[in-house]
Amino acid sequence: MTDHANQYDLTEIIQKSIWFQNIPAQGLEKLVQSAQVKHFSPRQYLYQMGENTASIYCLLSGRLRISIISSSGQEFALNDLVAQYWLGDFCLVDEESRIQEAQVQVAANILVVPRAMVLDVGEKYPVLYKNLFYDSVQRARQMSGLLAGMAFYSLRARLAGRILDLILHHGVERELGLCLDIKLSQNDFARLCLGSRQRVNKIFREWTEMGILGMHSDRYLIYDTAALQREIVTEES
Repeated sequence: MTDHANQYDLTEIIQKSIWFQNIPAQGLEKLVQSAQVKHFSPRQYLYQMGENTASIYCLLSGRLRISIISSSGQEFALNDLVAQYWLGDFCLVDEESRIQEAQVQVAANILVVPRAMVLDVGEKYPVLYKNLFYDSVQRARQMSGLLAGMAFYSLRARLAGRILDLILHHGVERELGLCLDIKLSQNDFARLCLGSRQRVNKIFREWTEMGILGMHSDRYLIYDTAALQREIVTEES
C-alpha cells in the first residue's frame, strides 16, 4: 500500500462496498492486503478507450468522469462520479479493451485492487458474483434512464435534469438558493447533455433572465429548482 493509504481505513471502505457484502473476514483481508491507493492529478486518465485494465477501483476523493468518444472525437459524458463509487468490474469478465474512458476532473485518490485477487476471492466466496449482479442491474436501470432522456428529451430538459441530479450530490444550501458546489464549465454541461456549448450558453442565459439560476464565485446558484423540474415535466406531458 502507498503512503496515501495511511489516511484511509481500507478495511472499512472495502467492507462497506455492495460488491463485498457477506464476504468472510479472510476474504476481505486478502483484498485489503492487495490494495493500493494511488493519487491522480486533474485531467489524468484512469483508463482510456481501447486500453485493457487489470484492476477494479474505488474513488476515495476528488471527481472522476466516465465518457464515451465517437470516431469523430465527439464526447458524451455519461456520469461524474463522486467518492465511494466502485468501478472497473468489467475486467472480471473479460480482458477486452475498454469502450469507455475515465478521466480525473478534480485531483483524486483512487483505491486499486488487482483483478487476480478479486477473482481469487470470488472463487472462494461466490456471493461476490451475486453482489456484482445486483449492482449491475441497478446501474443498467440508471443507464437506461439516461439514454431514454438523451433519445426522447430536448436539450433544455436534459440540461435541467443534469442540474437537478448534480444538486443531489453537490448541492449546498445558501441564503439565496442552492449552490452547485462543483466547478463545471458550459463545455462540461454540453458534454454531459450531448449538446453544443453555444446552445447550452443560450439556455443558461434564458434561465438567468428568468431568475432560475445565476453565478456566484464561479459556482452556479440555483434559485428555483421547481422551474427546472417543470422543464422536464413539460417534456413528459
